[in-house]
Amino acid sequence: MPTDVHRQLVESYDRLFCDPYFGLDGRPAAGFGNLGYFASATDDLCEACEQLMDVLMARIERRQGSILDVGCGLGGTTRCLTKIFPPSAVHGINISARQIEKCRSLMPGAHFHVMPAERMTFPDETFDAVISVEAAMHFKGRREFLLEAMRVLKPGGEIVVADMPFRAEPSAFTKVLGGQELYANLDAYRALWDSCGIAGIEIEDVSKPVWHGFCAHVRNSAFRDRLAGNIDEARFQKRLTFAAKMRALPVLAYVIVKGRKPSRTD
Repeated sequence: MPTDVHRQLVESYDRLFCDPYFGLDGRPAAGFGNLGYFASATDDLCEACEQLMDVLMARIERRQGSILDVGCGLGGTTRCLTKIFPPSAVHGINISARQIEKCRSLMPGAHFHVMPAERMTFPDETFDAVISVEAAMHFKGRREFLLEAMRVLKPGGEIVVADMPFRAEPSAFTKVLGGQELYANLDAYRALWDSCGIAGIEIEDVSKPVWHGFCAHVRNSAFRDRLAGNIDEARFQKRLTFAAKMRALPVLAYVIVKGRKPSRTD
């Protein structure tokens, strides 16, 4: 990745996740930067983020050995992994040194590395599982990431990814979402995974509880906060505009994808 593009991405990510962000509830303190999974009774962003991780972790069957969190953000997703793995078995990577420092403060028992997903420096067959939460649409190459994930996974190791493939180039949030790989349908997206030698691919569209649920939460919480006098009119309008831009993104679907590296006996 060219140095200037890399620098711009890191600066954009740091402004988005490390600095005060639209007044959304609890994101930095809990270490989350994802949209969350809004079940019918969920009305708290941090709770929704925990629920999304529970949904993803339920798809990991291999719960021994080590796991890699690719695009670990502020460490909230990595922290959740310690529900099923000991901290010493959990690794996270991110291209932002500032965010990695926050991860280390939140999870001192885990291992964190400044490293691009498309060019990992881990040895072959290092991990038993790889997880990535809403990071693949930021990578400059899903194929490169998936091939690297297959390389660092042990035979039979599992990969679980929460992703938002796009059907058209977004006109909003271009600093972090610009230059998308576009897919006409989920069959084309699945073909990418197939081409990387991934076995047992399962793709689930969870747009309604995640993407749409997050947009509705931002809008509804903005109205509640404005009526309660917790935010001024400028902040209220900013949050409504943010929700509208999110909802209008040309996202093909919000998907959870599960697969595995073929074992030596396959």
